[in-house]
Amino acid sequence: MDPSCSPKHGWFDSVAESYAQQRPYYPESLFAWISSKAASHQRCWDVACGSGQASLGLARHFDRVDATDLSPAQVAAAPAHSNIHYQVAAAEDSGLPNACMDAIVVAAAIHWLDVPRFNEEAFKVARPGGLMVWVGYDPPQGAPPLLQLWLDQLYGERLWSWWPPQRQHVDNHYQNLPFPAISKSLPQELCISLKWSCDQLIGYIGTWSALRKAKQEGHDLLPQLSMELQRLWPPDQTTIPLIFPLMGRWGYLTR
Repeated sequence: MDPSCSPKHGWFDSVAESYAQQRPYYPESLFAWISSKAASHQRCWDVACGSGQASLGLARHFDRVDATDLSPAQVAAAPAHSNIHYQVAAAEDSGLPNACMDAIVVAAAIHWLDVPRFNEEAFKVARPGGLMVWVGYDPPQGAPPLLQLWLDQLYGERLWSWWPPQRQHVDNHYQNLPFPAISKSLPQELCISLKWSCDQLIGYIGTWSALRKAKQEGHDLLPQLSMELQRLWPPDQTTIPLIFPLMGRWGYLTR
C-alpha cells in the first residue's frame, strides 16, 4: 500500500465533509436484502463506516449498529442516530466484544484494509454463522452518451496513473481478496439509482482518490474537469439519471 494513501496516515480525514455531502447513500433494497440474510438482528458491525453512508440504513434493520472508522474526522461527520454507536477504531483491532455480531458489513472499504488481519477480527467478534457482506459500487452509468463516454474515459484512462493500487480490487469486485468463507456475489439487480445535477456529479468526482493523489503531486484537475463537464451537460436538463451498480461478496462465518 502506498503509505501516502493509507487510512493510517489521515488519507480520509481531509475529505470527511465532502464524503458526507457528496458520496451516494445506499438504497433501502440493499439493507432489506442484508436483513433477509441475517439469522438475527440484534447487533451489526458497520466496518470502516466513513461518514455513515451505510450506518443509517443498517440501523433500520438491526437493534444496534456499531459503526467504527479509523478516521476521527469521518466519524465526526457521520449523522447521529439512537441505534448507532460510533467509535474511532481500526477494523483489524476493533475492541468490540467477542461473539456479539449477527452481521458484519464492509461498505466500499474492504480494499483499504489489511484483509487477513480483518478477517481474523471478524471471526472473533461474529456470532457462529454470522453474516459477512462486502459491498461496493461500480462507476456511474446511464448518463447521456457523450457524457457517459467522458465519464468512462476519465475513470478508466485519464486518471489511470493516479488511482491508488487498491482500486484494482474494486474493479475486480473484490474477487482477488481473501473472503473468509464460502462466498457468493451480490444480487445483480441491486443498484444505487439517483438524479444528480452537474454540481453534484462534479462534487462526487472530487472525492475520488485519484484526484486527491494527483493534487498531492501538484496537479489540481478538478477545475478543468468541471469546465469539461459543464460543456457536455445537456442544456435542457437540470439533473440526469445515474445508476451505480452494486457489487461485492457475502457469506456466513463458520470455522
